[in-house]
Amino acid sequence: MAIIGRIRKHSALLVILIGVALAGFVLQDLFRKSGGGNKSQLFAKIAGEKVSKIDFDKKVDEQVAAYKQQSKKENLTSAENFQIMTSTWDQMLKDQIMQKEYEAVGLAIDHEKATKASISPEELYDLMMGKRENLHPFIVQNFADPNTGAVDVQKIQSIVQNFDNMKDEEKQQWKRLEQGIKDDRINTKYNSLITHGYYMPKVFLQRAADESSKVAKLLSIGVKYQTISDSIIKVSDDDMKKFYEEHKNEYQQENARDLDYVVFEVLPSQDDLTKIAQDVQRIYTDYQKLETKDVDNFMKLNSDAPYDSNFYKKGGLPVKLDSILFASPVGTIIPPFVENNSYSIARLVQIQERPDSIKVSQLLVAYKDAPNPLQNITRTKEQAKKTIDSLFAFVKADPKIFAAVAQQRSDFPSAKKDGGLIGWIGDGDANNKFFFDSTFNAKVGDVKIVQSSMGYHILFVSDKKELQKKLKVAIIKHDIKPSSETFNQYLAKASEFAGTNRTAEQFNKTIKDKGLNKRQAQFVKEMDYTIPGLESARDIIRWAFDAKTEKGMISEQVFDENGKYVVACLVEKRDKGVATLEQVKTYIEPLVKREKKAEQLIAKVKTASATTKDIYLLAQKLNTTVDTVDQLTFATSNYPKYGPEPELIGTIFTLKNNVISDPIKGKMAIYQVLISGITAPATPTSVDMVKMQLLGTFRSRVYGNPNYRQESEVFKAIKDITDITDNRINYY
Repeated sequence: MAIIGRIRKHSALLVILIGVALAGFVLQDLFRKSGGGNKSQLFAKIAGEKVSKIDFDKKVDEQVAAYKQQSKKENLTSAENFQIMTSTWDQMLKDQIMQKEYEAVGLAIDHEKATKASISPEELYDLMMGKRENLHPFIVQNFADPNTGAVDVQKIQSIVQNFDNMKDEEKQQWKRLEQGIKDDRINTKYNSLITHGYYMPKVFLQRAADESSKVAKLLSIGVKYQTISDSIIKVSDDDMKKFYEEHKNEYQQENARDLDYVVFEVLPSQDDLTKIAQDVQRIYTDYQKLETKDVDNFMKLNSDAPYDSNFYKKGGLPVKLDSILFASPVGTIIPPFVENNSYSIARLVQIQERPDSIKVSQLLVAYKDAPNPLQNITRTKEQAKKTIDSLFAFVKADPKIFAAVAQQRSDFPSAKKDGGLIGWIGDGDANNKFFFDSTFNAKVGDVKIVQSSMGYHILFVSDKKELQKKLKVAIIKHDIKPSSETFNQYLAKASEFAGTNRTAEQFNKTIKDKGLNKRQAQFVKEMDYTIPGLESARDIIRWAFDAKTEKGMISEQVFDENGKYVVACLVEKRDKGVATLEQVKTYIEPLVKREKKAEQLIAKVKTASATTKDIYLLAQKLNTTVDTVDQLTFATSNYPKYGPEPELIGTIFTLKNNVISDPIKGKMAIYQVLISGITAPATPTSVDMVKMQLLGTFRSRVYGNPNYRQESEVFKAIKDITDITDNRINYY
């Protein structure tokens, strides 16, 4: 069971292994709510294969269940469910696209009629239970000893051998780990094929090594574009169009929308604040009269936060409470105070001397009718009681034999391996609270019997930390929030705004006249979940992508986004492909002005150059300075004092010595350069080093970097040419 516990502990990783990034999204009923789109239409199609919404929802449900299990949550947030749906789609997309690629290169071998690319049973065994150097990283991450790094392969073999006796959730965890290893192995083989196909001719390698070894020494002058004010540069429509046509392929875009919106954030009114203060005072008065035994129920009825029944040592409580309560008797109540937009009332419930952690072992005798019975247990409760009493007398007489007895007689699945050792349990450990609370008063060496939902346990305390004073404090939280009447008032205000401003012009004028705060969201994608200032904005995004929503439209409905009322205006519709000139005008106008400045400055530099070939006199005429650059290499990315200038640096290494150059157009300025010499260092760059660097760069493009959410360029290239129909926006 300890091994299964470790799998459970790392189950987030196991889910990641199959590529599903589980971290955030919408309740399943939200997935299926109505809104936008024809539900009878095609849900999705990938590379000619239709995707059924029923099948997709099944995959999502599996991942939701896995995430709930590993995070120990009964319910997920809207954001969590939505993220799970999104990452499930991403993984399904990758699986279906890459499966065809695997088949094309001969990696999709039919092992026992496998339905997808797979590896042989022998190879899988080697990756999971073979020699240490052959073990897959996922196995090492999950089963290596954190201190020694050694992997106990026998533990893995034990899981495989006892697979049929495992619980269903544990079987699913193991299957996900196994499938994750298979998928990663196939993907590694595919990427390896591509990487090994990267060929670098020796002559090119030698040239790259020679170029990276060259060092230039030079003088240069630069006349910056900023010496000419933007205000005096006039740009015509023809100038803009000409530049756009020459560079239009640089402005590829995805399907996206630009939005302006006004958020009516609901805040408590003065009446709300008065009533809240009165309610808190009433609660405080009742709390003072309350008996300690009734605190739990009182908290359930009056607190907006659950009762934290843990014990805290000095320094563990909020600063405002810590010093006061540690010097106070049980029953002390701290009057209401405001913190983090909530009233708090604290009551000291209990003081105990408790250790920070206890080292505990257990021996379990289960019975078949227990509330949470183990599988294959046939003994009755009465039989279990007789057995536990007999074993207790045995180990109490000599606690040193506890581990040996637990290995032989405990029903806990991991006991045969770990001798019943639970290990160090921290005070407040939710997973082992039962065992800590059952033993914190025990002495080192004590043995005792307790009963749980699984059966009877013998607990043995082998070590414990020193006792220290700890407090249990019941803190009532009463949130400062608007009343329903206040919400209705804000809704009426937002509805009036939406109803009276039906054009973009009216929308913007009213915002300005009333001093409202207009927010903007650009390049919003159809499967985004948030926009600036709104943690949940799916309804707004779906409205923006609805076929009936035209540019300049104002939303008729007022969107309710987690207590914030929103009215939106669709500012721009961006279709996938090359952006229109109108859409990129604001971005290219500075570039067009820079081109015009370059023409003027080049003419100015040429005029000055015609009168002198002395770079210092030239600098005076152009009102600039001469810069000395002693060591400029071909691989340098930033030109000293100016910044990124790849064209300039590349041009420098083509120039003749001791001849002042023609004007060179850069990104920051117009330059003239006088090279005094280009030399090679005493130790030239190694060809092997260059080869290694180039191969490393290529490998990073092939494999990507999941840690930085960097997608493999191979997969991205394949995805870009794959015919994909994605209608999820009509459902989620």
